[in-house]
Amino acid sequence: MKHCLLGHFLAFLSVSLWSALYVSVKILLESFGALELLFLQFILGYIFLLLLKPKFLKTTLKQELILALAGLCGISIYNLFLNLAMLYSSAFNVSIIIALAPIFVAFLANILKLEKSPRYFLLGFFLSLSGIILLNFKDFELGFNLGDIFALLSAIGWACYCIVATNIFNAQQDFLILTRKIIFYGIIFITPALVFWETSFNLTALLEPKILSNLLFLAFFASAFCFILWNKAITLIGSILTNIYVYLTPIITMLASLVFLEESITTLGIIGMILVLSGVFIAEQQR
Repeated sequence: MKHCLLGHFLAFLSVSLWSALYVSVKILLESFGALELLFLQFILGYIFLLLLKPKFLKTTLKQELILALAGLCGISIYNLFLNLAMLYSSAFNVSIIIALAPIFVAFLANILKLEKSPRYFLLGFFLSLSGIILLNFKDFELGFNLGDIFALLSAIGWACYCIVATNIFNAQQDFLILTRKIIFYGIIFITPALVFWETSFNLTALLEPKILSNLLFLAFFASAFCFILWNKAITLIGSILTNIYVYLTPIITMLASLVFLEESITTLGIIGMILVLSGVFIAEQQR
């Protein structure tokens, strides 16, 4: 019971901090490109974790391949498409679509024959889909934007990471070092793209306290510390229960975006959020 309560607390804390991530990313994308921001936040996050514990683990080739796959899915794919989504859509919309990750986790688990889909999975899936459609109504006209498509790809990347992560972490392993190695592989996969992607790295923007504080928050808490909390929660209560806390992300992000970004939230947006979260809950309720 003690471990179970700790797992739920860590999951809640990491999701609370991650919810603020959407606001920080939106602010930072005014000064940096999507790939530039991704590279900066994880370089700083890696250095932070290295300073906390400058040790290295001996691993087998198989373990390294799994860690590399986790870095590709959880760092490169998830965060790159998240940053791109924030360029074209609101923090509120993106956070709701990312909340679909538990449905994709269940879908992948079924394909890989890790478990069977719950009885009401399809009902929950189509309910969530109807919520996504409502989110894209502008003046009662339907029009999907590129940001929402990127957000869907980001959610799929996170679902893949959650599946892979269940094969990495256990109570006997050092979460900090393993998380750092996952971030390392994420950086490795990001780096080649810098050659082909137009980048400028406007570092003078860091002289602004607002930009610097948001980047440090993104690097140290959202990109490093939260991964440790999340990975620890997975070992204590499992990936399915941990992912349930993703439901809270849109609600926290909505409040934060109203206060810090002054984003307008429409009635259809609120209904869309309720439908998405209800759909995810129904799809997962048997678990």
